[in-house]
Amino acid sequence: MSNFITVLKKELLDIVRDRKTLVFTLILPILIYPLMFKFMSSSMEKAQTDIEKEINIYIYGDTDSLMAKTITALENVKTPEVESPTEALKNGDIQLIINIPENFDENIAAGKNDTIDLLIDEESNKSMIASSFVNDIYDNYKNTIVEQRLTANGIDPSILKPFEVNVKSGINTDNDNINGVASMLLTMIPTLIVILMVSSTVGMAADLGAGEKERFTFEPLLSTSAKRSSLLWGKITALCTVSFLALIANLAAMVFSMQKFMSFGEESINFNLEPATILGMLVVGCLVLVTLSALQISVSIYARSTKEANSYLAAITMPTMILSFLPYMMDAKGINPAFFNIPITNAICLMKEFTVGIFDVKHIAIVIGWHLVYIVASIMFAKFMFSKEEVIFRN
Repeated sequence: MSNFITVLKKELLDIVRDRKTLVFTLILPILIYPLMFKFMSSSMEKAQTDIEKEINIYIYGDTDSLMAKTITALENVKTPEVESPTEALKNGDIQLIINIPENFDENIAAGKNDTIDLLIDEESNKSMIASSFVNDIYDNYKNTIVEQRLTANGIDPSILKPFEVNVKSGINTDNDNINGVASMLLTMIPTLIVILMVSSTVGMAADLGAGEKERFTFEPLLSTSAKRSSLLWGKITALCTVSFLALIANLAAMVFSMQKFMSFGEESINFNLEPATILGMLVVGCLVLVTLSALQISVSIYARSTKEANSYLAAITMPTMILSFLPYMMDAKGINPAFFNIPITNAICLMKEFTVGIFDVKHIAIVIGWHLVYIVASIMFAKFMFSKEEVIFRN
């Protein structure tokens, strides 16, 4: 046990002394998240503000109709002359093309139905916002026409609205507001946890194995009185410890930045995470972390250099990221039971259930059972690699 503690201290000190690791793993993400989310929020607000200031549109067809004049009369609507409206829309010179049928006013006055086409660029946020803006105006105008027709025929316009439907939250005990943005972002956290874990461990894992070989400190370490099992456990524990601290720091910075710097109009972002949810996600995250750390240490020991180790570690990183994105769009309350048997994916599925307050004992038992198997298998593989002289002294 004393040898294990000694090795653990030595590895932790080596990691702490490596300023690049501290900067890129702990400090840089904490600084980047506030800037990133502030930039995202500012970009969305700017797109909305730009549309409110000026919308460039092109009108086809009956340009003298009341519908055309209703739009062009607005101060923020401009109608620039363009040779090719389609190309102008594609290039972003205009945000919207409105196609109004000929004799539109006469058709409406005669009680006929007609259709106005709004042509948008679905690849442009400004175009999408502009279409919503114009569509709302036309909807209000359409309702006005309907009310006028009903009134002219002696019918009360309120007959069209016999009742109202209010959509409220049925599970939020504090208030009945629906916090849709927070719920959407909350479902991202389990996937981000795994991605942050696997990305933060790669550099350190390469240094703990292949890096020691490059510095010629691995052979002297093996010649000490410490058993190889103590060396292995010391390296795995050191990697898990620093990665776990990096994970906590990253998540704390991420959640704080989302709540502090992101806004969607008047809707605030509030995450309501119960202590049981946080604890459950940390436990599952630790199980995944031990498996990944053991596998990464095994690969790093096999590599001749840190460059080679990073290449090999990509074989672990890429499949892990792919598996972590599988349940990304799944409804946490309707996950197929088969996904609880897929490595990495099952951990994310379980954490997604935790975020919505589901603590299914069967699912918890299945996922923890599988991860105990993964941990045992990965550690046995690491011990096997550590016991092979041709692996350790591979040149």
